[in-house]
Amino acid sequence: MRRCMICVLAALLLAACAAPAESESQTEGAVIYYLAPEEEARGGDRIRSTRERLPETKSDREEAAAVVERLLAGSSDGVLESPLPEGVELLGLELRDRTAYVDLSDGFRELSGVELSLADYCLTLSLTALDSVRSVVLTAQGRSVGQQPKQVFYERDVLLSDMGDVLQTVEVSLYFLTAGGALAPERRTLSLYEGQTLAESLVAALLEGPLDRELQRAIPEGFAVNYVRVDNGICYVSLPAAALDLLPEEEQMQRMVLWSLADSLYSIESIEEIRLLADGEELEYFGRIPVESISVRPQG
Repeated sequence: MRRCMICVLAALLLAACAAPAESESQTEGAVIYYLAPEEEARGGDRIRSTRERLPETKSDREEAAAVVERLLAGSSDGVLESPLPEGVELLGLELRDRTAYVDLSDGFRELSGVELSLADYCLTLSLTALDSVRSVVLTAQGRSVGQQPKQVFYERDVLLSDMGDVLQTVEVSLYFLTAGGALAPERRTLSLYEGQTLAESLVAALLEGPLDRELQRAIPEGFAVNYVRVDNGICYVSLPAAALDLLPEEEQMQRMVLWSLADSLYSIESIEEIRLLADGEELEYFGRIPVESISVRPQG
């Protein structure tokens, strides 16, 4: 049933996500994604976008909040509709590591099925159209909405054509920092698509950051990985040399970055060793930390 819902939703969204529905001369304001009235869509694309002028804001967080408020109100010309039920209010919005944490009033819970997914996607597309937002977490009065198939959304989620492309789902542990500076695992179920490997998907999820608000990334913002490859139990992680320049100065924090990566990769049972490379050359040190300290899977 869930797969059918997503397939129907994908058909509704595919063309709608390609470009804003606006005249060429209309280039000012924020791009907001609304719903077209059902009688106008006639079984076609429900999600439509237009540019809306926002009140003057002083910060990225205020700009993101203004986008949500504009979406809740419906389009200024009265043609396009808010995907949220009437009376839903924005209770709070935090912006951290380019993730917008959006807390809505409890009326958000009235939505289910395709209607909930349409609301999720309108919010995600509108917010990720801002340079300051890469992903979105939605809650109602501080609690996750149980019927949502996932709790953190990226623009690319809207563009997935069919969950039938998923080859398998795998549970892994991703390691992030606690408030006390220790590493803690966050269990995550990864979906693997054709052409993807588990190690690649794991590292991508690790770089995107935790879902739990109590955790934070150990790996610096902007840190990149060229590729991840597993061969006969050895995982090769290739970094651009420039990524090493982003490492924190403190030796202990460098160690946490390295352990975050290594402990996460070792949650894949088939990985027995890790090799780090920078621009094709195998690394002996990660900052000031010997790479050999994580090169072999820990015993026990």
